[in-house]
Amino acid sequence: MRPSLNRRLVTRLVAGTVLVWCMAVGWIGWRGLYEADGILDRELVRTTASIFAVVPDASAWNNAVGLSHRQAFGLDASAQHPAIVLRDARGQLLIHDGPLPALAFEPGDAHYHSVAYGQRRWRVFQSWNGDRRYWVQVAVPLGQRNELMHELLAPILLVLLVLVPPAVFAGLRGGLKPLHRLTGILSASTVPLVPVLTDERVPVELTSFTRAVDRLVERLRAGLEHERRFTADAAHALRHPLAVLRLELDLAGLGDDTPARMRHLARAHDALDRMQHLVTQLLTLARVQKLAGLDETERFRLVGVAKAALSDISERAAAHSIELSLDHDGNDFVLGDEGLLGILVQNLLDNALRLTPDHGQVNVRVGGTTEKVMLEVNGSGSGFPIAGPACPGDRFHQPNGSVDEGSGLGLSIVQAIATLHRGQLTFDRSSLGGARVRLTLPQAIQPPGDAG
Repeated sequence: MRPSLNRRLVTRLVAGTVLVWCMAVGWIGWRGLYEADGILDRELVRTTASIFAVVPDASAWNNAVGLSHRQAFGLDASAQHPAIVLRDARGQLLIHDGPLPALAFEPGDAHYHSVAYGQRRWRVFQSWNGDRRYWVQVAVPLGQRNELMHELLAPILLVLLVLVPPAVFAGLRGGLKPLHRLTGILSASTVPLVPVLTDERVPVELTSFTRAVDRLVERLRAGLEHERRFTADAAHALRHPLAVLRLELDLAGLGDDTPARMRHLARAHDALDRMQHLVTQLLTLARVQKLAGLDETERFRLVGVAKAALSDISERAAAHSIELSLDHDGNDFVLGDEGLLGILVQNLLDNALRLTPDHGQVNVRVGGTTEKVMLEVNGSGSGFPIAGPACPGDRFHQPNGSVDEGSGLGLSIVQAIATLHRGQLTFDRSSLGGARVRLTLPQAIQPPGDAG
C-alpha cells in the first residue's frame, strides 16, 4: 500500500480523538459522580428537614399511630420515596417504611454512610432534630444516583460522539485544501518548469516546502536551458565538418585526376578528425560535469603531469617549429585525480598550440608555495580577449587568431576539472606576448622523506 498523507492524518486524528474522548468520558464521569453524590446528599438532607418539619409532637403520636407515614408527612402515595426510620430519643421505633430493614440506633452526630442490602447499595443519612427529641434515618438506593448521572452525562457524551468526528473530518478536509490547490497549480501549468508556488495564500507551514520546490524547479529549468543551448551549439559545431566531409567526398568521387582526388580525400580525413575530436571532447565534458566530487584521490607531483602532456604534443609542436619549455620551482604536490589533471593540462597545451603561430613559443611553469600550487601555460601567439560576450571557459568559444580550428570545448573541460579539484583559473596576458592561463590548486602537505 502506498503511503497516504490523508490516511496518516486521519489515523492520527482518529486515534487522538478517541484518546481525548476516553479521557473526557473519564473526567466527566468522575466529575458527574461527584456532582451526583452532592445532589443525592443534599436531597437526603432536604428530605430529613421535611420530616422534622411535619413530625407531630409527642401528644399527637397516639392519634397518628394508625396512619401511614405517607399520610402523616403528606407524601403522594404513588410517588417514589426513600426508606425512612424515625425513632424517639430513647430509640423506640416510631416509623419504619421502605424495603430497607430498620438500621440500628446510633445516637451520634449527623453523618452519611452506605450499606448493602440484598443486591443493592443504599446511601444513608441520619440526624437528630433541633431539640434532639427525634432521630431519623433516610436512605435511598444508589441506583438513583446512577440514573441521575445518566441523565446528566448522556446528552454531553452523545454530543461529543456525534459532533466531534464530523468536525474533525471537516477540519482535515479544509486543512488539506492548500495541498490540493498546489497540486492543481502544478497540474495546470502549461509552461514546463515555470510554476511559482509560493504566494500569500500558501500557509506558513507549507512555505518552506513551496520555496524548496520553487528553487528546485528553477535549478531544473536553468539546467535544461543550459543543456538545450549546449545541444544547439554542438549541432552547429558538427554541421561545418559534416558539410566539409560531404563536399570533399563528392568532389573526390567526381574527379578523374588522382592527385586531386587524394587531396579531397585528405581534406575529408581532416574533417573526420575534427569531428572525432569534437565528439571526444563532448563525451569528456559530459563525464566530468556529471561528477559531483572526486571519489578517489592520490597525492602526486604536478610537474610529472606537465612533462607527460608536453611529451604528447611534442611532435605537433615540432611540425610547426614551436619551441616547448618547462620551468619547475618545486613545492608542486597536489591531491586529486592524476588522470583528470592530465586531461586538464593536455587541453591547456592544445589551446596554446592553436593560438601560437609557427616558430613561436609555449612555456609551462610549475611551482608553488606552502599553501598553493600553480601551473602556468604561456604562449607567444595573439592571445584572446579576457572579457566579452563570450569569455574563455564558455562552451564552443573560439578565440580570435586561432591557428587551428578546435572544438571550443577545451577550456570548458579545464574549468570543470579545476572546480572538482577546488582550483581556480585566471586568464591574462603572457610575458611572451600571447595568452597566459594560470591554474591554482591547494598544496598537498609533503610527507617527510619525499624528494623535493
